[in-house]
Amino acid sequence: MMTIRLIDIFHQPGWETRHAIRALEINGKCRVYEELIDLKRSNPADFKKLMKVIRKVACQERVMNEKQVVRGKGWPEVYEIRAHRGNARLYFFYTPDNSEIVVCTNSYWKSKRSKKEQDEAFQRADRLRQRYLESLRP
Repeated sequence: MMTIRLIDIFHQPGWETRHAIRALEINGKCRVYEELIDLKRSNPADFKKLMKVIRKVACQERVMNEKQVVRGKGWPEVYEIRAHRGNARLYFFYTPDNSEIVVCTNSYWKSKRSKKEQDEAFQRADRLRQRYLESLRP
């Protein structure tokens, strides 16, 4: 049986004034957390840019600046956080139950213009969103 839960991966009390930012943990493993730790180590500049946008997502109803957050074409419930002028991307969705939670699912390093690879990252985020929603059913 698969265990799915949301975990706090940023541990910064007081900055989530509109939305709680959480990550999806499946069977005790949080892949997005590991990916963010790796990004922080390997590319601190992009990590810092990504965190700046994550803070905006936590504090605003919806970030409308498409240089920072983009809704997936073909995946209307999935969003992409972009490190401004960087290559790091983080995918998330909003919980549908009005609990004001943003769920981070996976990351992507955009090193070249590849719509196929970017679409695969959106698709992965949507599959993880569906798994989460299925886990809520009694």
